[in-house]
Amino acid sequence: MSSNIRCSIQSALLLTTLLFSIPPAYAQSKDLFIGTWVLDADHSQFTPGPGPTDRKMIFEMKPNGLHHLTDTTGNNGGVSTIDYTAKFDGADYPIDGTAIDTVALKRTDANTIERSGKVRGMPAETCSMKVSSDGKTLTMTTKGSYRGTNYSSTQVYKRQ
Repeated sequence: MSSNIRCSIQSALLLTTLLFSIPPAYAQSKDLFIGTWVLDADHSQFTPGPGPTDRKMIFEMKPNGLHHLTDTTGNNGGVSTIDYTAKFDGADYPIDGTAIDTVALKRTDANTIERSGKVRGMPAETCSMKVSSDGKTLTMTTKGSYRGTNYSSTQVYKRQ
């Protein structure tokens, strides 16, 4: 066998070995929060109630942090939107569409994000967001106070 053919065969074998030893992109771990979530109103609780029946959340990773968008359709057909982008560093970031002025995020594990909210620099709300191990259900447990009224909710979302 000529040395050129032998070299070509060795190169092809080396390339094949390298390609099969690198894991495919889809095998890399995916953030369980990323995606679109729809409220399961039948399994959610709001105090005081009643809570919304039509709510959709979208999480996506941006260069400047986790982007969160929530659209809630009211009984009159109008849509209210909550929007923020924050890093998992515990710092305060602005939030739009709610009485809370800022949010801070901390990632406690792959399935859990803790969010705290402030109004005029004072703590006003806590929220724990937890994705099920199968990645199909997101449960948000929220407690807070607005203008002297306490509120809480356990919101259950299904992945779309």
